[in-house]
Amino acid sequence: MKVMLALLLVASLHADPRCVTCHAKEDAAYAKTGMARALTPVSASVAPPDGQFVHAFSGTKFVIHSNGAGMTQSLSRTDESARESPAFVIGSGNHALGYLVQMGDHLFQSPLAYYTVKKVWDVAPGYEMERRPDFSRPVTSECLFCHAGKTLPVADSLNRYQPGVFSAYGITCERCHGDVSAHLKSPVPGSILNPAKMAGAARASVCEQCHLTGEARIPNPGKAITDFKPGQALEDSYTTYVAAQSNGQSIKVVSHAEQLALSKCAVKSGDRLWCGTCHNPHEEKVDYRARCLSCHAGTLDSAHAAPERDCVGCHMPKLPAMDGGHTAFTNHRILRVPGAEIAGAQADTLTAWREPDALVRDRNLALALVTVGLENGSSSEVIRGYKMMNRVAKDFPNDAALYTTLGSVLLKAKEPGEALKCFRRVIALRPGYAPNYVNEASALAASGQSAAAIGELEKARGMDSLLAQGVMLLSQLYREAGEIGKAEAVMADYEKAMGEVRTQ
Repeated sequence: MKVMLALLLVASLHADPRCVTCHAKEDAAYAKTGMARALTPVSASVAPPDGQFVHAFSGTKFVIHSNGAGMTQSLSRTDESARESPAFVIGSGNHALGYLVQMGDHLFQSPLAYYTVKKVWDVAPGYEMERRPDFSRPVTSECLFCHAGKTLPVADSLNRYQPGVFSAYGITCERCHGDVSAHLKSPVPGSILNPAKMAGAARASVCEQCHLTGEARIPNPGKAITDFKPGQALEDSYTTYVAAQSNGQSIKVVSHAEQLALSKCAVKSGDRLWCGTCHNPHEEKVDYRARCLSCHAGTLDSAHAAPERDCVGCHMPKLPAMDGGHTAFTNHRILRVPGAEIAGAQADTLTAWREPDALVRDRNLALALVTVGLENGSSSEVIRGYKMMNRVAKDFPNDAALYTTLGSVLLKAKEPGEALKCFRRVIALRPGYAPNYVNEASALAASGQSAAAIGELEKARGMDSLLAQGVMLLSQLYREAGEIGKAEAVMADYEKAMGEVRTQ
């Protein structure tokens, strides 16, 4: 793997260099926050210690070596080995550090993470039950949205990026304040967004764009999650669907907004309490106790009001993250009685955090139901979502996302002929996107049309040679057709590009 460091360092380590001249103090304070450090080049990051461990579920041995100049991560198991040098660190290090590997113009996630609180290396979240963890999980621009300031994706690709990959590393000023162009021309109050002076969904959305993921986020037709801009409501671009919260024994990594909304503090304050009440990204250190006393000083007895009392430690204790490896996060439920059991206030089924426009309401909910149902193995949710999609499909004839999902459900239901119609409709709508041809080939193969499937997979490989799903299926179909040489050549080309070595 080759990383052009000179190009990578074009991206700024400042929040936004255009803002520093007038806001040096704010920039310096912000630079010390987790958001500013959410993504950095490996060469600019503090190197964690060397390490090694065996992933019990897969039997894979991992070895990590790092220093100030770079890092190598290697894996080995019975039949293969691989060694990569990550290009980027993802995560501030407050809880953990993850890693991104660059293969040519592609980005992939490393299966490894360093958990800074416990000071241990282990697999990254999502790899715990992986039978063959490797470096092939694509990293899309939507994956990077909450960690990178500005990415440079190649249009109509899954995980390919232009030279440099990023034009800004950590989260930039514009992520909260919107486009700074007008303010640069006329740097006066009112020429730039100030979230503290906004209200309702627009104000909440500034924080929720990264601190509210729910169970599913469904983009509106023709939109992407990355289309959201400060000043809008999230629902202008996508709808977030949530389900019941936990009983207080564990927490999701990104559930701050959901937990806070269920707290008595938020409920009783109306619209006054919001993220910015306690958090100011321009402050290096925050006195959370003072924030609590700004509302509660007059209602506390002398013992509770004593300077040494820790409001957050008692009423917002850290809980283990059910989806975050060896991490624990602050519970924003703000329990009146520390340690009390709490019940989820939201419905067991998926509900919109805020309802989108009526025109897309059923469409978005249907996609969410199928997405979550397939992930959780809930046939009832999948069936409900599929029925809803069938009802609304006539209203969205050019909706690639809807027809891709319809095709996926039909294929899983062993209706490959009907699935094929959906996938071909998607290809007509989006002919330059390689995964669409893999979907079509899957339906063709399931219909017994292996030769046609191979043709479509070769087309996909020509568009994106590192698309793992397509490569694996192509190799399988060549083997089934008795063309062992071609099957082995496909895998050899892929493994060479990915830095993998077969030992059998």
